[in-house]
Amino acid sequence: MVERLNWMDEVAMAKQVKSLPITDPVREAELLNSMTQRGVETGLKPESVRRFFTGQMLAAKVVQEEWLRQHPQGVASSIKVPNLALTVRPALDEIGRQMIASFAQPRHSGESAAILKAARKRLARAGYSEEVMRPALEGLQAMVQED
Repeated sequence: MVERLNWMDEVAMAKQVKSLPITDPVREAELLNSMTQRGVETGLKPESVRRFFTGQMLAAKVVQEEWLRQHPQGVASSIKVPNLALTVRPALDEIGRQMIASFAQPRHSGESAAILKAARKRLARAGYSEEVMRPALEGLQAMVQED
């Protein structure tokens, strides 16, 4: 989750430069459908996958909103703005595939609490706010407690 959220500053920067809104309902629907399909193909429950990625997208939006509040005037023109279609989205899609593969691995019963605790610790160590962590962890909880 941290790796995925770490891309959100670049996403916010690219959207700001192109005057794009943070919310992209078409992209979000495509992502949810794609990841749900991939999850089902690996044996995961579709609702758990949808709830997980919905949580990740909500957390990502909060990171972008925070970045925009911190950079209302944008960034220096000398900074190279990443390309959403060619660089950022393919990286995020790959991270999503890796997340699904990790959830498809067998888990021991009772592991859910430890997974959630470790995720909270990693998110906090990476400097994410409680407002970011809440939806990310709620989505994770839906996934790890699907058993």
